[in-house]
Amino acid sequence: MRLILKLLGAAALLISAPFTSHAATTAPAAIIRGQVLNAGGALEGVFVTARNTASNIATTVYTAHDGRFVLPALPLAQYDLSAHYPGFESTARAVDLTATTTEIELKLSPATDPMRTASSAAWLAALPDGDMKREFLVNCATCHEIAAGRILKDGKARDAQRWRDAITQMKALDVYAVIPPDFNTDKYATWLAANLSPARIAKLVPPPPARVRNAVITEYPVPKANELPHDLVVGPDHRIWITAFWNSQMWALDPATGAVESYEVNNAPTTIAQVRALEFDRHGALWMVNGGTSSVVRLDPQTRKFDTYPLPMYPHDLVIDSTGDIWVNDYFAKKERIARVAAKTGKVTVFPLPSANLPASAGVPLPYGLQVDAADRLWSTQLAANTLARFDIKTGRSKLYSMPDSNVGPRRTAIGLDGKVWIPEFNTGRLTSFDPKTETFATFDTGSGAAGIYDVVVDPRTGDVWMGAALASELIHFDRKTHQFTHYPLPTEPAFMRHLAIDPVTGDVWSAYSSLPTAVPKVVRLHLAENPGE
Repeated sequence: MRLILKLLGAAALLISAPFTSHAATTAPAAIIRGQVLNAGGALEGVFVTARNTASNIATTVYTAHDGRFVLPALPLAQYDLSAHYPGFESTARAVDLTATTTEIELKLSPATDPMRTASSAAWLAALPDGDMKREFLVNCATCHEIAAGRILKDGKARDAQRWRDAITQMKALDVYAVIPPDFNTDKYATWLAANLSPARIAKLVPPPPARVRNAVITEYPVPKANELPHDLVVGPDHRIWITAFWNSQMWALDPATGAVESYEVNNAPTTIAQVRALEFDRHGALWMVNGGTSSVVRLDPQTRKFDTYPLPMYPHDLVIDSTGDIWVNDYFAKKERIARVAAKTGKVTVFPLPSANLPASAGVPLPYGLQVDAADRLWSTQLAANTLARFDIKTGRSKLYSMPDSNVGPRRTAIGLDGKVWIPEFNTGRLTSFDPKTETFATFDTGSGAAGIYDVVVDPRTGDVWMGAALASELIHFDRKTHQFTHYPLPTEPAFMRHLAIDPVTGDVWSAYSSLPTAVPKVVRLHLAENPGE
């Protein structure tokens, strides 16, 4: 339902070092290499994962065209080695790394139920493109995957009544009242039952394995299994700082060892803080928003001291302008607005944004991504209002722009090196740019209408754009010069990602799996290497 933050409320009631493998600082180490085959020969693009049984850190590579793979140097330890991909039965074996190089052959066979582990995007391909699909994605897939476990009930396709029950249950959890009144349960239940019928499901097939090889994916466990690692940032201390949404904490992950240190950031222990957006300032302090306590928090990582600044709103995103002041947008306001927290005094000032003037039947506009550009202009997307707003901090002038297509679901934006605003379209699977100089949009198709592009980030070294495809469980690279997309499927399904961070030195892409309701939360890094075995 529109923003399954309904679930959030329900539960509230109830600059980095170069790439190393997860324990490359530990010597000696060994390399696992080998080949993945099936009855027809070599298999390309298959995930090969080595999970350290002690640390639970998993390292994954893709097989090449000849089925061969090379995992990077791993510490001598016990591993669970597996080969897996949608459409095949997974295979696994224990490996005791005691030699410099271990050669292994793995065999896969076609799955009897090939869609069982396929992503939401593969399942939702059965839904016809159009306004109903877009409205369904933004209302019912905005916080979690919709794949086999949700589309099927007791192993069978849901009929209209079972879809009606599911939608009704979700609406009951909407304590923030963000589901639009015009979302018609009966209409959507009938539509879903017709388009996700047994006959249609029988025609679905998983996507072909990816033809990419130059990637090493590292997945780290989080300290709490029932958690929502919502946002993250690469810190000046070379650690990855992660918001622990449900546990009212900030986590700092050491990529070399997987060790996590926890920091308290909630001054209201009886209330779940719902820690989310975060950013380091130029002095090394970490700022974040606590949605559950309607506040902005400043944490000093050195002293662990944190200061809390109350807000008259539920803040969604956070940016820091050139003077060091903090800006947030108001998530659940009926009219779009932003607020400034003066870094020196803590004074809070609220400013209106141009409003899309949504009718009451359409719900609230849901301001989402917030960015500040080099000219100190704020850019805020409105997920439900389908708009992009500009606010000039220096002059106070503002302007509203409608997205070039209807109900595209603009989410978390990024500012390019050339000043363009990059906008992910959650409801269409497309990437859009906005040029402030010409005030024009350009749209690029990733190839999957149900990819669920949630967040984008710009590589500061190249200007290229990375996207987190929450419903396709993959990271997507966009070459801004050639306009080519490269898809990197992730080894965990679901890999529902809300936020991306990029290492400005190595270009490594970081994210976290944060499905709500909770699936399997992890922190993930994608490292591109000319030789995956380096």
